[in-house]
Parts: sequence; C-alpha cells; structure tokens
Amino acid sequence: MNLKEAIKLLKSNVEVVSNYTYMTILQVVNSFFYILIYPFVISAIGVESYGLYVYAASISTYFFVLVSFGFDIHAAKLVSIDQKDNVLHVKILSTVTAAKLILALVSISVGVVLYAIVPFVESNKALFTICFSNILSSVFLPTWYFHGVQKMKIVTFIQLIAKFLSLPIIYMVLSRDPVVDAYALIVVATSIAASLLAFLSALMMMKEKLVMPSLGDVSKMMKDSQPFFWSSATNTFKQKSVEVIIGSLFGMTTLAVYDLAYKIFSVPSLLASNINAAIFPKLVKGADRTIINKIIKVEFVIGVICMISVGVAGYWVIQVINIPGMQDAHFLSMLLSVNIVTYLVVGSHIYFIYVPRDRYDLVLNNQVVSVLTFYLLSVVFLWLYWDVYSVVSALVGSALFEIMYSYYLVRRVERY
Repeated sequence: MNLKEAIKLLKSNVEVVSNYTYMTILQVVNSFFYILIYPFVISAIGVESYGLYVYAASISTYFFVLVSFGFDIHAAKLVSIDQKDNVLHVKILSTVTAAKLILALVSISVGVVLYAIVPFVESNKALFTICFSNILSSVFLPTWYFHGVQKMKIVTFIQLIAKFLSLPIIYMVLSRDPVVDAYALIVVATSIAASLLAFLSALMMMKEKLVMPSLGDVSKMMKDSQPFFWSSATNTFKQKSVEVIIGSLFGMTTLAVYDLAYKIFSVPSLLASNINAAIFPKLVKGADRTIINKIIKVEFVIGVICMISVGVAGYWVIQVINIPGMQDAHFLSMLLSVNIVTYLVVGSHIYFIYVPRDRYDLVLNNQVVSVLTFYLLSVVFLWLYWDVYSVVSALVGSALFEIMYSYYLVRRVERY
C-alpha cells in the first residue's frame, strides 16, 4: 500500500467514525433531552397526563412510519453509491418528498376516520391532532441524504439547536399553563421546524432546484422502498404496540413508568445500534463474510457493555429524578437492555448482508416473524401473570427469537 492509498483509507475510516459520532449524538441527546426535562414535565402536567401524551404519540407514530415508508434506507443507498451527483440527489429529494406528501394525505384521511369511530380519540381530539401533525416532520426531514453523503453533523446541529431553544419555552409555558396539550404542541412544533430547516439545508448543499417528479418515478421509488416500509412498519408496530397495550390494560400511569424505562434504555442502545448505520455507506457494495463476522463479535461485546451500563446508570437516573412510584422503571430498563444485542446482530445482517444483495424480502420476513412472536408470547405471558413485566418480557423474548431466525436466513442466503 502506497502513501496515497493509506491516506485515502485513513480518510475513509475517519468519515465513518465522524458519521457514527454525529448520528449517535443526535439520537442520544434527543433521548437525554427528554430525561432532563422529565421531572419538571411530570410535576407540571402530572403522571397520568404525561402517560396520555405517550399514548397519543404512540398512535401517531404509526402514521409517521407510513409517511416515512422506508425511504431512509433505500434513498441513502442511492445517494451513497454516487455521493457527488447533485442532479441525481435533487431528483431523489423531489421524488421522495412527493411520495411522502401523497402518503401524508392518505394518513390524514385515516385520521379523520379514527376521530369519527374511536370515542377515546375524539374525547382527546386536541392532543391527538397535535401529535398527528408530527407527520409533517417526516415529510420534510431528509436524514437519508445527510446519511448518504456522510454529512450527519449538519442535521445533528440543526436538531440540537432546535431542542435547546425549545427548553426555555417548555419551562416558561408549562409554568404558566401546565397542560399536556401545550407540552405536546411545543415538542411537535420544534420537530417540524427542525425538519424544514434541514430540508432547506439539503437543497442548498445540492445547489439545485426541486423538480417535478413523474408519477412513474414516484411509483418506482415507493415500490423499491416498500420492503423497508413493511420492515420498519412491523418493527414499529411491535415497539409501539407495547405502549398501546400497557396504556390500554394497565393505565396511563404505568405507561409513564414504562416510557421512563424506555428512555433510560434508549441512550446506550442508540450508541450501539448506530454503528451499523454509520458503517453502511462504506460497505453498501458488499462486504467479505469474515469482516462481517468480526464486526458482529465486536458488537456483541459492545452490547453486553451497554446492558451493564443500563443497570448501573439506570439506578442513578431514578435516584436523581426522584419521582414517587417510578422505581419499576429501573428494572424494566434492565429487562429492555437485552434488546441491544438484537439491534446489533440483526442490524449487521440487514445492513451488510441483506441490503447489499438486494434481499429486502428477508428484512421483512425477519420483522414479521418477530412481531408475530411478540404477540404470541404476550398472550401466553399475560395469561400466566397479569403484569406490565409480562408485556416487556414478551418483547425481549421476541427479540431473542429474532436473532435465531436471522441467522437461519443468513445461512439460507449464503447457500445460494
């Protein structure tokens, strides 16, 4: 290897590390931000109201995923292959945005029906409308573009600035008017504003104007992204169903406890799970199986370290927050931490084996089996023991089964 090649390799590795760092900072700070304001929000609006907000946000997430439609992985792949073609990039941006606007209209139509037929949604119309409006952030947030060109620091700075600017607003508004609708409005408005700014930043980087995509281009983009949509939809359906089930069966206060547990668990899990996403642009054209095996071994160790960190840090988070009745959040977060290993192992299979080989169908198969396993285990565990721990245990059990099934799919892929 000559000096020029060595410098190129070093630069490539630095870009991967930088991309991972900014992706992780963005999501970790996002999770930490809500832990930071958690005590104040709970004391201002109450545990029950906060649980209601989590419930409404969970329902709205289904529509958020519909609008996102799996474009993030497919569009990032297209941009990663040719990171310098701005004409191609603006065409992709135009096509993805048009497709998302169409899906947003579909979501609005479904939302109107929900208001008409579900009394609980109708009785909390203002809160559900505010949370539902967050689909606009999905329409305009081009994370896939910044991921593909490995410029995640831009979207990271935008979202961090928006979050910190919203902090004094949350304190001022809730101090005067401590209602859950006001809190939801600030959170959603911040998200939408950051997305719009990121969208404009992407356009400025491309130095091109948006174009009117053909229906054929929009249709093809949706068709190519469809496997990722079904994968993300089934995964989100499983994750958010946990919150919906807990809120429906055990009440909004218990849901608020679970939400705190999930926030504690999410910080180290995001540190780990973003590794595969950051490496993805460099290995999108295919990776040697030996390299993938080494990555998985390292990530398994990282996963175990993250599980230990949840147990240790979670205890102190609960002590600092010091809200009566929240102690179960520590034990729930420790149970959830088992999922970190699943994120890493299954994520490496998806990013480095399935996607490079265009086996998007296997991504979907894996998620479908996982969500079906979750519901089956939920029924069995709740029948044996009617408690929130049964629901979370079912989630963890389905995650462990997901690892085993993913290895089965990998062997099937490599056989042909």
